[in-house]
Amino acid sequence: MEKLTLVTKEHDETWFGVLIDNQGRLIASAFSMSEKTLERHLRTDAPRTPIREFTNESNIALNQMINIYEGRKTTNKVRLDWDSVPEFQKNVCQRMNEIPMGRVTSYGLIAKRISSGPRAVGTAVARNPWPLFIPCHRVVPASLEIGNYSIGGTLSEHGCEVKRDLLEREGVSIEGGKIASKALWVPTGA
Repeated sequence: MEKLTLVTKEHDETWFGVLIDNQGRLIASAFSMSEKTLERHLRTDAPRTPIREFTNESNIALNQMINIYEGRKTTNKVRLDWDSVPEFQKNVCQRMNEIPMGRVTSYGLIAKRISSGPRAVGTAVARNPWPLFIPCHRVVPASLEIGNYSIGGTLSEHGCEVKRDLLEREGVSIEGGKIASKALWVPTGA
């Protein structure tokens, strides 16, 4: 039977967590203000009961998450478990992964790029199994407002603040409650 590990780490009052398979691939990641909420959210993505055990892969993934959260450029050494993701979700995640740091795109532009509808894209963005590793925070409404952001699987006003902070740390210009139009990135083929 395949072993799953779930580990968490606190950094500056935010909890980060990863779910890793026995091949060292990341099944899911999340962050939250509460370790309990974070663990509950990650366990919902687990196909079986995980154990708590630090591994080299989990340590690398947690440190990488913190670096991304802090807005630092990183060399991504984390292997994602693409096998467990449905094709449509995989396609949306791959498009999100193309968004350059310091830029944003809209649900509609991704939808146009993959010949889909913005609502379906929005659902896939919200279900991103790898927040921070796959930058779902860089996807915003066409109005260029910040929009919603889920923290540990829960939408809240705090999530919008975190999304804004993430974008600003990456160099996205935000004027009032809107992202500067110069930060908009259009996916190739959209």
